[in-house]
Amino acid sequence: MGNSGKKRILIVERKTMKDYLLVILSFILICVTLSSQTIEAFDLSNKEKALEALKTEDYNKAISISLQQLESAPDNYDFNFILSRAYAYSRQWYKALEILDKMLVLHPENTDIILFHSRIHAWKGEFAEAETGFKKALALDPNNIEALTGVAEVNSWSKNLGNAIATYQKILQFDPDNPDIHFRIGRVYLWDGNYSNARQYYKKACELDPDNIEYKRALKGAHPDFVNNYELRYQYQNEGFSDKRGNYIDHHLVFSVKISPDIGSLHLKYNQTHRYGEQDSQFGIELYPHLWQKAYGYIDLNFSPEAVHYPSTSYLFEVYQSFLQAAEISLGYRRMNFENKAVSVYLGSVGYYVGNYYPFVRWYYTPEEEGKNFSWFVNVRRYFSKDSYLALGYGQGSRPFDIITIEDILVRKSWIFLAEWDWNFWKKIHLKIQFTHRNEKDGPTRNALFVATGYRW
Repeated sequence: MGNSGKKRILIVERKTMKDYLLVILSFILICVTLSSQTIEAFDLSNKEKALEALKTEDYNKAISISLQQLESAPDNYDFNFILSRAYAYSRQWYKALEILDKMLVLHPENTDIILFHSRIHAWKGEFAEAETGFKKALALDPNNIEALTGVAEVNSWSKNLGNAIATYQKILQFDPDNPDIHFRIGRVYLWDGNYSNARQYYKKACELDPDNIEYKRALKGAHPDFVNNYELRYQYQNEGFSDKRGNYIDHHLVFSVKISPDIGSLHLKYNQTHRYGEQDSQFGIELYPHLWQKAYGYIDLNFSPEAVHYPSTSYLFEVYQSFLQAAEISLGYRRMNFENKAVSVYLGSVGYYVGNYYPFVRWYYTPEEEGKNFSWFVNVRRYFSKDSYLALGYGQGSRPFDIITIEDILVRKSWIFLAEWDWNFWKKIHLKIQFTHRNEKDGPTRNALFVATGYRW
């Protein structure tokens, strides 16, 4: 074979080798591409699963998926953010903030991270830190609605209601048809006791989003004093004794009229009691005026012409103050002027709403009495609607109950058990049934049945 033939063979072999290399490289490139796409698809699938777990409140699953993915890619933005949300929603505040702090090192001007970081501080009640974070987001984006809303919420939770409303109004300047902001302004006014303005903004929110059930419920609840303007209620109590004395029979008639949201209702009362063959009558009025932010008063004034069992005059002033969004405390003073004795009672209460339950403690102190003069009463209500509930109560002390007649002053030590059913039907009919069992030291055992029925219009 000549030289020319050998050269041709070498050229063919080189071309063949080159083709083989090209094929191999192409195959490798295709495999790498497919592998990358598979990994991306796998990551996307896991991201969707983690987000779905957040949506369904399966936070443990979201945490597990995220941690597994972060093992191979510890700086992955999506899974770090999902993990921080899962920790925060499951109230693991420290872990959530720790992740967000690390993310802020890599993404110092990311408003999503800054805003969520601030919101967690707000959930923890760290309002100063939360407000600092929201303002940092506003420095990056002055018209950021979520940041402005955050500042307003922090102000409202911190009881700076004027600043909260001003911030919300700023949002409305460039987003006037935002129903959520109108709703939030209405809520702040409601917390401040300004029912008129609350209804105005709730109504606007309903007009902008007529299908929103929460807005409709808020509008309805912002003017309960005008749903029914009048109520006529009759109350009856029959109390029996272990010492075989005759039963005490009490009749009460109450007429209520709604005055205004700030003044509340005026209750006109007529009470009548039958004891030891004698009858006594009492006339009275009750008021529940709005006093200041999240506070109202209870005023009870009574007069008895005969003053056989009732005091000739009596009055009660008590102030109720809400705090911590779900707690309420009260302090009051009652004065009863009986024919031969004047009695003062200092009283108060503290309660806290826990879901549908409202446990509270009420106490009484009578300085004029000798010996034991302090008593307490614990009551737990389980609400089934705004006005309907079941309740159980127990108390001990000198008089763990409201003093009504001169006979109640003579009690030195006792305990009392109460069971109560209070229900409203069709927002018109009110029915209440209460049973009390009272045991007095060196005295008789008492069992009382109290029934009340009323009609609203």
